[in-house]
Amino acid sequence: MSKAQKKKKASASRGGGFGGSKGIEKVSTVPTISADKNSLEKQWDIFAGITDLEITPKGNPDDEDYEYFEVADVFVRCGETKSNSEGTKWFRIGKVCVTDETSIEVALTLQKGLIFWTAVHMRRELVAAGGKSGAAALQLGYTAATLNMGSESDGPLDEDEEEAITLSSKSSSLQGIKSKTFGFRPDWNPPGFTYKRREKAAMKKKTSKLDEMKSAE
Repeated sequence: MSKAQKKKKASASRGGGFGGSKGIEKVSTVPTISADKNSLEKQWDIFAGITDLEITPKGNPDDEDYEYFEVADVFVRCGETKSNSEGTKWFRIGKVCVTDETSIEVALTLQKGLIFWTAVHMRRELVAAGGKSGAAALQLGYTAATLNMGSESDGPLDEDEEEAITLSSKSSSLQGIKSKTFGFRPDWNPPGFTYKRREKAAMKKKTSKLDEMKSAE
């Protein structure tokens, strides 16, 4: 069994999410991530630090320095409300990541409020459709990570794309989750927000590695 497979097996043994054990909800040692600018900066930092701006881990899973992580694309829509019986279609918002110590469902559970807060700043359509009861009607979905990145000019997903989305459900396995094992980044800066410090640092790091490889040839 490779190192990556061992890590995935250990992660699955924590349960929770889909197919997880039911019963009394465990209390997380990590509080739910706040929905504000400072929290977005922090989670964006963590995302860049974990992934090094990659979608999947690089290197050999059997190497000692191999670091497993997982990324998922996240989407938000507004469901039916009293003022709008149709709601909206799904909008691409960004990506979440986790290390081998955490699951995507846990990351979504702990960052749900932050993702919704970010989404309504990025997509005014969500606010317009929901009205006063819009916040309670927001829904979160995800798919396996892709290289796709959204932009402000994009419309909602089409029906074919929507079929791949899994509706997020609250994870009941939050015991012992560490704060730096999950992150979130939007696909573009919400209006008035220009934070990419760690991404720039990660890009410089990647460029330096490339220069080293070229000089060694």
